[in-house]
Amino acid sequence: MIWHNVTAAASRDDSSALEQCFWDLGAVSVTVVDGGDAPLYEPSPGETPLWQTVQVRGLFEDDVDLARVQDQLTEGKFTVVDCEQLADRQWEREWLKYFEPMQFGERLWVCPTGMQVTAEPSVVVNLDPGLAFGTGTHSTTRLCLEWLDSADVVNRRVLDFGCGSGILGVAASLLGAAGVVGIDNDPQALVSTRENAAKNEVMMTIGLPGEMPEGQYHIVIANILAQPLIELSAMLKNAMSRGGDLILSGIMESQQDWVLEAYGGLDLVEIRSHEGWLLLHLRGTS
Repeated sequence: MIWHNVTAAASRDDSSALEQCFWDLGAVSVTVVDGGDAPLYEPSPGETPLWQTVQVRGLFEDDVDLARVQDQLTEGKFTVVDCEQLADRQWEREWLKYFEPMQFGERLWVCPTGMQVTAEPSVVVNLDPGLAFGTGTHSTTRLCLEWLDSADVVNRRVLDFGCGSGILGVAASLLGAAGVVGIDNDPQALVSTRENAAKNEVMMTIGLPGEMPEGQYHIVIANILAQPLIELSAMLKNAMSRGGDLILSGIMESQQDWVLEAYGGLDLVEIRSHEGWLLLHLRGTS
C-alpha cells in the first residue's frame, strides 16, 4: 500500500487549526513537530505551550485527493512544505530511523513492535510511535519511566492521569501493579492507550476524567504541565491513599516552587531532573 505524507507549516497560534484541517481532510495520523528546531517550553499561565513555529504532518492513504488536500491547506493560509509518497515498508523505515529500543533504569525497555531486547532481566513495553502521545523520547516521560523502574509497584494500585499513549500505565502493569487506571481528556489518546494496552496484553481501566473510578491509589502519576498540575492539585491529592506516592512531571526547573506550593501538606521525597525538566516525588502522610 502507498501512503502520502504531507507536511505544512504554521505559527503556534494556528497549529490547532492546521491539525484539525488535516483530520478533516481524512488523515489517518497527524503529528506536530518543531518548525524551528527549538525545544517545547511551557510559557506563563494562560498561554499555549507550543513552539513559536510548528510543522504538522498528515499521513494519508493512497486514495486521497492530494490536489484537494494541498488546495484546502493553501486556502487555510497554511504553507505546504513537502508532499512525500511512501510505500508500507518505507513508512516503517521512516519511523524506525528515529525510534530504537530504549532502556530506562535497570529493567525497563520501550521497544518498537517486532524488535527484540536481549538484555536480562528486562521488562519490555512494545510501543509504535507516530500514532502515540508519548514514546519515552521526551525528558518528562523518561523521568517517569525511570522512576517506575526504581519503585516497588508490585500489587499497588496506580493512576496514570493524562495517560496519552498509555506508556506509563502499561509500564506499571508490566512491572507488577495490581490495577492501573489511565485517564485523559482527549478521546484520541484513550484510543491509543487501549491499543497499546492490548498490544502489551495488560489490563487497564481507561476513560475520561468524568469516568474515573471511585477510590484511592497507592501511586498517582501526572505527567502533564505545571499549570494544569496546579489546577488539579486538590483532585490529585484526594486520589492518593494514605501514605501514597504522587509523581508529578512536565515541570520546568523554574516552576518547581510554584508547583510545590499547590501541593502543600505532602512530603517532598525526591526531585529528579533531565535537560531542564523535573519530576517531583511527593508522599502523603500515613
